[in-house]
Amino acid sequence: MRNKIMNNEKKVDHQDEDTRHLFELLNNNSDWVWEVDAQGRYTWSSEVVTELLGVSPKEVIGKTPFDFMPPGEAERVAGAFGAIVMEKRAFSGLVNRNQRADGSIVVLETSGVPLFDEQGELRGYRGIDRNISNLGERVLQLETIYETTPVALCMIDRQGRMVMSNKAMAKLLGNTVPQGFESHVQQLMPDYWPFFLTDFALADNGEELPSRELGWRDRCYDIQSVPVRDAMDAVVGLSVTWVDITERRHAEHKLASANKVLQQYAQLDHLTGLFNRRYMDECLLAEIARALQEDFPLSVCLADIDYFKNYNDSQGHQAGDDCLRIVAKTLTASQLRSDNNVSRYGGEEFLIILPGTDLAQAMGMAEGVRSRVSALQMPHDASPIGFITISIGVATLQAGQPECEGKPLHMIASGLIHRADTALYAAKRQGRNQVVSARDTSCS
Repeated sequence: MRNKIMNNEKKVDHQDEDTRHLFELLNNNSDWVWEVDAQGRYTWSSEVVTELLGVSPKEVIGKTPFDFMPPGEAERVAGAFGAIVMEKRAFSGLVNRNQRADGSIVVLETSGVPLFDEQGELRGYRGIDRNISNLGERVLQLETIYETTPVALCMIDRQGRMVMSNKAMAKLLGNTVPQGFESHVQQLMPDYWPFFLTDFALADNGEELPSRELGWRDRCYDIQSVPVRDAMDAVVGLSVTWVDITERRHAEHKLASANKVLQQYAQLDHLTGLFNRRYMDECLLAEIARALQEDFPLSVCLADIDYFKNYNDSQGHQAGDDCLRIVAKTLTASQLRSDNNVSRYGGEEFLIILPGTDLAQAMGMAEGVRSRVSALQMPHDASPIGFITISIGVATLQAGQPECEGKPLHMIASGLIHRADTALYAAKRQGRNQVVSARDTSCS
């Protein structure tokens, strides 16, 4: 019996020694060890708190970590810790500012593990705080920049969880994600998850990740993913930047529309609304190239209002302008083919390009145009006929002409216009108000 009592006494002494040793480790460590209940109130504290916060362990019991933080910081950290408690999970690396008893600031890095009772209910947390003031301010500054930057930022792990995001990202998502719950890209943005899977595959192969322009809730975003790697250089996540380019796209659209209008103005004659000579010259070159390549005929009609100078002199320039508009409208209203182009080629001169039209067809179309202008019966006292008429010269580039082979397009175009012009003057010499063709079909 005596030996048993002695053994028990030795056992108690040994346990007391172990307990003293444990408390010496806890109280003489650089890290502050603590326990809190489910409401975040301290239930136990090591003596290191005095060194870190300038208060004794007894002074922290019953208080929360947020009681020792500046107001703004307390609100931020309380939100983060509340999310952790809701998930009943361990955490680490929670950086926070604390105010010492003397008013100075110390930056701590907090880590903890959950504690559960026999029924599996959360009864609190046990953890440590480490002084990282030398580095912590920079970390907090970077966190603040990350959190408050107007560009939406997030980090996605390989399971599709959005493990980090800032305020701009929450706004992008419409603040629809409940605080304290994991955000899964597959659920929030099911149409976009395949893009991120592709980015993971590219990152695994060491390839550059492309930027993408995607639409989300009536906004347009330029999205760029950057791989996040662990210490073993394995890709563990994607850091994603979402730049809102909606206004830029709207501005570009407006600019494109404005440029289109300017281009149209540059192509059109301001008086008649027809294409102008500069545009028509470009159009003629393109049509000649197509005719030669596809081996079909191309005709041009050069029309001129008869005695127009006399009309201007007798009726005035306003009446002359009105006359040009009426003739232009008549030309475009004529039953020409949809791919034909009509332009004001000079003062009172008009050019009609007729792709895929041989000489006989072009003569018929030209005669129809001339007849419609005559049918207007617009009075013209300075004309022997007594009303407005037009003369037309027609020239055709026949299909399969070997003479054109190797010749510059501008020379072919110049020759075609010259023959039409020669035919036009022949029509005027022969009495006007008629259509004359240029029988010479060579490219020279």
